Amino acid sequence: MTPARESQAKTWALATTLLTALAGGGALALARVPAGWLSGAMLAVAVLAALGRAAIFPTPLRQFAIALTGVGMGSGLTPATLHTLARYPLSLLLMAFALAGMTAASYLVLTRAPGVSRRTAFYSAVPGALSYVFIVAEPAGADMARLAVIQLFRIFVLMAIVPIVARIGVTIPAIAYAVDPIADTLVMLGLAWAVGAWLERRGLSSGTLYTAIVVSGLAHATGWAPGRFAPGAQVLAQTLIGAWVGARFVGFDWELLHRSLIAAATSFLAAFAVAAAFAWTAAYAVNLPFAETLVAFAPGGLEAMTMMAFALGLDPLYVGAHHLARFVLIGFALPFAARRIGGASADSLTPARPPAP
Repeated sequence: MTPARESQAKTWALATTLLTALAGGGALALARVPAGWLSGAMLAVAVLAALGRAAIFPTPLRQFAIALTGVGMGSGLTPATLHTLARYPLSLLLMAFALAGMTAASYLVLTRAPGVSRRTAFYSAVPGALSYVFIVAEPAGADMARLAVIQLFRIFVLMAIVPIVARIGVTIPAIAYAVDPIADTLVMLGLAWAVGAWLERRGLSSGTLYTAIVVSGLAHATGWAPGRFAPGAQVLAQTLIGAWVGARFVGFDWELLHRSLIAAATSFLAAFAVAAAFAWTAAYAVNLPFAETLVAFAPGGLEAMTMMAFALGLDPLYVGAHHLARFVLIGFALPFAARRIGGASADSLTPARPPAP
């Protein structure tokens, strides 16, 4: 095959992958599945990968997706969220212990599952911050296909179980919030991309993600950026991350899928039991409804759990503040915990000494 034809084939494969991701994400979003754009894109591209047709993402597109995702994550750090965090110090402390307990319980279960490495078990055990975990787990050497199966299973089952435990029926309403002007988003995105690329050249893997979160978090915490970034940008970010992870299913041993599901189920039950115990303690300690603390402590993602809070008529600021605080704790603690548990597997998460000139 000539270089021109090879380039055309790669371009067509990438276009097919992206269109498949949009179709899959759109289908689950229309069905109102939690994190539908991300999970739908991932599942659709995983099927494409199983057929041998999915394209691996080029580095510039992957970096763009990471920067866009980081800006979206940081946009949750609003003055209202900070005010809510200050009102519940005891609840937040219990949430921190719950985070450690959920991760440890799930990790211990997964390390005993056939075919699951310690690295994969560790990143699969992290409760929540799904996009973040996907981004930092890949350079650490985790099995991305198994990780996706375990993490997605947790989200889907969680959205079915939590309303039942809370004894409340769920319908998903539209959530209204202020939207950042496109100019503000472009400034944050450009700054995050430039600084993040410089940090990665200095040896900090996932520097683009960390920089985007910090830049966006500071902009929203100070009120410079007034709201979340545009819905279209959210869809684009989730679809690209979903497609990127779905493409990692190329070469996945599909005969082991049932084993991954068994590991996912048992690890979820272990994490959920810990979350429920701490949620009950928090409800008693701060005099809040158990349903509210359960949704705040549940091992799910920020967007999905905040959406559930709206649906259940709970305080979305309390729930969102706790999930945002958990995301911040994960962001700070994950590199150190990865180094302690996974040894060399965590090297890619911490700054490396620059090469000698």
